[in-house]
Amino acid sequence: MPMGTPKLRWVPGARAVGCVFVKMETPRETFSELSRYTGSDAYTDVLGPWLDGSARWLREELAPLAVRGGWRREAYAFGDLLEQAYALSRVSDVLLLGFQPSLPADAERPWAHDLYLDREWPQITAPQYLAVFTALGMTQINVEGFDPFFHEIVAVDQSDDPDSPIEITDTVWPGLMLDELLFNRAGVRVRAGARYAEAGVADQSTLYEVFLRRYRHTSDGSLGWGHNSQWKTDFRRDYLTSTTYHLNIDADIDLSAGTFDSPAPLTAEEQRDLLRYRCLVRKSENQAAQDAWPGQWRLNITRTRYQTGRSAGQAG
Repeated sequence: MPMGTPKLRWVPGARAVGCVFVKMETPRETFSELSRYTGSDAYTDVLGPWLDGSARWLREELAPLAVRGGWRREAYAFGDLLEQAYALSRVSDVLLLGFQPSLPADAERPWAHDLYLDREWPQITAPQYLAVFTALGMTQINVEGFDPFFHEIVAVDQSDDPDSPIEITDTVWPGLMLDELLFNRAGVRVRAGARYAEAGVADQSTLYEVFLRRYRHTSDGSLGWGHNSQWKTDFRRDYLTSTTYHLNIDADIDLSAGTFDSPAPLTAEEQRDLLRYRCLVRKSENQAAQDAWPGQWRLNITRTRYQTGRSAGQAG
């Protein structure tokens, strides 16, 4: 070997990059590392080294998901793109915990808290959070008016006027897009009339297809499964194209075709609200609305007709 030629050293989990081997760490491995971390600077100790070794290939891995129609599952394989994106969303969720308020004192402790909040997850700053995910090719959401596609309701200040539309009063954490793909909604505090968003419901009811929140119940496909099976959860794909909001495109039941019949059917508005907001936003006496699983539904909404608030945009 000529003098000066670099020696290649194999590392478990490594891939060849140029003429050296670099340790590639999957989002699942990073999630596990964060769960074990007990230091005071996770950005320097965990996230920085992860990005140094993995950001480039992870950007390339995720690229097919960035545009609607860029990837579809032809045959199932453990750890495929939807599962990798889901694992990355769990990394995001635990990094966001430090920005969130605590569970209300009178609220029942969620099962997800019993499973995952028995430890102190690392805290990072908002600029550090953005640095991590912009390194993976994402951009920050900058939308002024409230839109449930972009915004997750963290707290509701109830307006005296029940017909007051939802308006943002504060941003709690930043949201992210991967080109057309929604990765994570921005957390916001809002002021609203009860006909649009009801305090104690829009900010406390179960948040579906979300892994973990400090301030409320959540439910996704991973809860209740074992060590490996929980990672067979798919990332929910919502896309924003020039003309249309495409919600949960991998689901089986198309709400655009009408209301899905069930033993205790929901109204079209209840179904669309659950899919758009990922939670109930007003009290409902309909038990089906409280027990529904919106992960089975998909919906397209024409952008020019899309309006926030009680009257949803029409399906397209």
